[in-house]
Amino acid sequence: MPSHLPDALAPMTRRPLPLLRNRVYRVWSGGALLDRLQAESNPIDGNFPEEWVGSTTVSRLPGRPLDEGLSRVALPDGSSVILKELIEAFPQPMLGEQHVARLGPELGVLCKLLDSAMRLPVQCHPDAAFARQHLGSAFGKTEASLILATRSIEGVAPHMLLGFRDGVTPDEFRRLVRDQDIPAQVAALNQVQAEPGDVYLVRGGTPHALGPGIFMIEIQEPTDLVVNTEFVFCGIRRTETQCSMGLGMDLGMRCFNHQATGMEYVSRHRIAPRVIRDDSPCLEELLIGPEDTPCFGMTRLTVRAKAPDRDRGRCYIGIVVEGRGWLAGPAGPLPLQAGATFFVPAASEHTAYESEPGHRLHVVKCFPPAC
Repeated sequence: MPSHLPDALAPMTRRPLPLLRNRVYRVWSGGALLDRLQAESNPIDGNFPEEWVGSTTVSRLPGRPLDEGLSRVALPDGSSVILKELIEAFPQPMLGEQHVARLGPELGVLCKLLDSAMRLPVQCHPDAAFARQHLGSAFGKTEASLILATRSIEGVAPHMLLGFRDGVTPDEFRRLVRDQDIPAQVAALNQVQAEPGDVYLVRGGTPHALGPGIFMIEIQEPTDLVVNTEFVFCGIRRTETQCSMGLGMDLGMRCFNHQATGMEYVSRHRIAPRVIRDDSPCLEELLIGPEDTPCFGMTRLTVRAKAPDRDRGRCYIGIVVEGRGWLAGPAGPLPLQAGATFFVPAASEHTAYESEPGHRLHVVKCFPPAC
């Protein structure tokens, strides 16, 4: 147990834990829709376009605080504690016995609220097999996106780039990277119109880029492993070594899956929500399940009245995207409103979600790998 965390914090593992704001710096611009969700008085695009939620991962950007990215839990006395340290101090009640037996005190997932006001660079993340073999990491970076809202920016419709277009060969794409032909790199990928409610699974090995005007929840494996094929972005020049995870572009680009090709591939990775339950208190939908990926899971609740939580005994991260209500339990209710984020320990004694009269409470749950 971290020496500075007293045993007196153990009761915190038996209640849902509110998380403090955790905006993270990026060189690219965005964040106005995230500001709006968080009820900021003057929503504006800037260099803090991401909120890392339930994060035990640091961002590691040069020149930034060493703990940037780590989520903090709000304590009843007004102080706070780093979520990662609370997990390391009390791993089994925080994560669950089976989880700890498989992953130890590693949460195994990272969630973000992300709002882009510009196109992000063309990139590809390794899958877990490549990451283990070449990078010594237990995790790759498969990820999934739930689009919350969109906007057109400077006349550009919201879109994303996902997978190679039909006919793009490995040698051709390598040439485009070598020549730094950015328009041709963009043209080599499938352009997909983005709509609120869409869910896309981006497996490790899939080339992709987020276009402008997309506000989403992203769930991913807890790494920032990436091969960037654009050596200059936002006026910042990076070396090939920096763009290839230190492997060099020849080896780094072997993480690209050239079977991730065509609109049929895109269609297979656009995931349709599946109804788990639909009764008077609650609609519950499965957005990402074990049949989609073993890396993480995601569900969505629309709470109409009082709805028992079917996931008691599992740890998860919660994000309130609309409405007002609370999470009830013997430790007292946890108030919930749009923009609120929280972590539910495996040992939490909470009982049910309740919506405030006249409101529907919309909550997205993000789960670590099934154990």
